[in-house]
Amino acid sequence: MPDITDVNTIVGPLPSAGADLSVEHLLELMAKHEIGRAFVCSTVGIRLSHQIGNAITRATCLDTPALLPAASLNPTHYFGDEHELHQLKEDGFRLIRFFPFSQGWPVNLASFRALLRALRPLALPLMFQIRRMGDCTLLQSLLNDYPATIILSDVDSSTVAEAIAVLKEQPNWYLETSHLLAPGAVRLVANHVGAERVLFGTEAPQRPIASVLRTLEFAELSTQELELILHRNAERIFSL
Repeated sequence: MPDITDVNTIVGPLPSAGADLSVEHLLELMAKHEIGRAFVCSTVGIRLSHQIGNAITRATCLDTPALLPAASLNPTHYFGDEHELHQLKEDGFRLIRFFPFSQGWPVNLASFRALLRALRPLALPLMFQIRRMGDCTLLQSLLNDYPATIILSDVDSSTVAEAIAVLKEQPNWYLETSHLLAPGAVRLVANHVGAERVLFGTEAPQRPIASVLRTLEFAELSTQELELILHRNAERIFSL
């Protein structure tokens, strides 16, 4: 099978994680589970400064071809610098991530709306952490006509019904698999919106890759559906 692509990994210091989040450990896990490529985001960008975190991410990926750079942006630290956003695209970032739950900001934040307006001309894929009911619905109202892919991460059994309802109305929106671990969850999503709307994501090394792979193994997916989730969808979206 061609290389599996993981769209959701994080590396860096995070004392509360209780796991080794080093780049070296991520690469070991990728080799063990035959993950050929992974989009990676620095914990420094999530927890402290997105400018510093993105610089760390870029340097890490320049040294490691199997890792693809995902930027993080925090709207509570955004003051209208559009040059900074354009520089992300020039620096080769393929994905921009938002962590409203981890960073403690509401999706209806005014500076977040301003940041989304500034990002539209770049047309880069965006990924949003979904941990609260209602966030998908709010995002849909803000990004109804966004010109590129939207990926919802961390969707679980409490938010999957809302996410599916949004995906049915938004053809360029996708779910990743890191929290879809309940029995039948992936099959449920595939039944409602198709396996072509699901991306393989693990949140490794903070969460185990094996859990997601085992979930997919028992999801009653066809070979074609499994290939779409593991690599073909990501290859199409990101031109890999």
